[in-house]
Amino acid sequence: MQLHRGFKLRSIVNALVLITVVATLTITSFISYRSEKQSLTRMTFQLNQVYAEKISDTVNHLFEGMKTSLAVTGQFLSTDLERPDLHEQLVLFQRSHSEFNAVFIFDKNGLLVDASNMDPNKKGSKVNSIGVVQALHEQRPIVSEPYVSSAINKLIVMVSEPLRDETGNYIGFIGGSIRLHETNIFQTLLGSAPNQEGGSYAYVVSSSSHLLYHPDDSRIGEEVKGNEAIIEVLQGRNGSKRIINSKGVDMLASYAYIKSASWGIVAQTPTEIVLSASRKLVVKLVLYMLPALLVFMALIYWAIGMLSSPLSKLATFASQLSPKNSAGDEMPRIHRLNYEANELHKAIGRATRHFRSQLDNLYLEAQTDPLTGLHNRRTMDRFLKSWIAEGTPFSLIVMDLDHFKRVNDTFGHDKGDEVLKFLSGMMLRQLSNNRICCRFGGEEFVVLVPNEDIGAALADAERICKLMSETKSPTGDIVTVSAGVALFPNASDNAEGLFRAADQALYLAKRNGRNRVEKISTPVAAEQVL
Repeated sequence: MQLHRGFKLRSIVNALVLITVVATLTITSFISYRSEKQSLTRMTFQLNQVYAEKISDTVNHLFEGMKTSLAVTGQFLSTDLERPDLHEQLVLFQRSHSEFNAVFIFDKNGLLVDASNMDPNKKGSKVNSIGVVQALHEQRPIVSEPYVSSAINKLIVMVSEPLRDETGNYIGFIGGSIRLHETNIFQTLLGSAPNQEGGSYAYVVSSSSHLLYHPDDSRIGEEVKGNEAIIEVLQGRNGSKRIINSKGVDMLASYAYIKSASWGIVAQTPTEIVLSASRKLVVKLVLYMLPALLVFMALIYWAIGMLSSPLSKLATFASQLSPKNSAGDEMPRIHRLNYEANELHKAIGRATRHFRSQLDNLYLEAQTDPLTGLHNRRTMDRFLKSWIAEGTPFSLIVMDLDHFKRVNDTFGHDKGDEVLKFLSGMMLRQLSNNRICCRFGGEEFVVLVPNEDIGAALADAERICKLMSETKSPTGDIVTVSAGVALFPNASDNAEGLFRAADQALYLAKRNGRNRVEKISTPVAAEQVL
């Protein structure tokens, strides 16, 4: 009997030991990596959260202070908006509150009364900027959305307080502007986010998701959409989340709500920084463990070599067998092996017989088209090569289903498969056993008719075409067939030329109305088919 060649027992056991060691090292490394990653992630979230909340509290207090200062100054100045020192008072206020780039007063009609940096020619002019309109409309303390000031053509945020006379009537508002693209309070507070050198940074967004501050000045004023951290913080929540930011970068983000302005601050660190630190730990762990593991593996290798020697004869014998001679060879008796070795010897014999049976079945399947049960193209090529080499006369029939694409498009591919099986079943029933029926590919079929003149092949093709044209297919309709026939060696003395001739005949059948058979008996040049 014949045995399949296998690995040596020593190699298998050593491989198992190696796999076990590697698996242990991998699991240990994975657990260490995961633990370190979780620890560093948690610490990063906490640091960013503390920073964001601290800045949020600072900005809240700052805005409350701005509003209080504006309210006190406004109350003082509202008694007389035409006082001669009004401009000097605004300049003095702006200098003592450097967070403002400008301080101004508007009356209830939106006319500019005065400003700390005002062009004298613009006094009394009407201003319809977003912030001014919002302040006049709401008549309450506000922090505006970012907008481009019509007066200076710069992106600003305005903080304002209403002005009222002694009787409580609204007479206008006093406000201060913060220019977002210039040095401002956000740059002072946020210009040094924790570990900024490693990629961490913070930014501020307005209630409309516009960036009020960002380390990249070119992004200030940009509207950010789809950022989960921004969505959360603008709903008034504080928290932490791993996100993919608007630039596609994986980030560990913590955020805090700035209640006084309905803004949000987000402090974030690239996740890759944490992952990189975790990977470095795993590399160090592997380097520390590797020497001990190598010594351990060397000892195991020596021990397994000593234990596997009784099976070496059986392994050597098995390695010398081949599928061709195993059936006639008897396995040698192994006298000095233990019970397990003898049982393995028997099992190998039984397994060899079983696998040979399985190989025979696989060989049969390898020659058959799985859908139709006909011979496949590999088997067809084998017959062609053999018959041509022997000079055996035969006819080649190439058949093609007419308008098969229409069948698939109308009834679906499952129904198209049934039509293919319908045609193949008819071929097997109607043609003699010595016909080699093959599925060439798609809806094209080939029949090899040996030791016959072309008349027999034409009769076979005509019979199939006639039956298909008279029998309803699985679609419920008639599906016809066209066929081309060529004779070897008359049409060609090689497979390529023979197929070219049969294809030319098939082409004539299609051109002449389909559902018919045409033949080619003489050689066909390649350009005739094109």
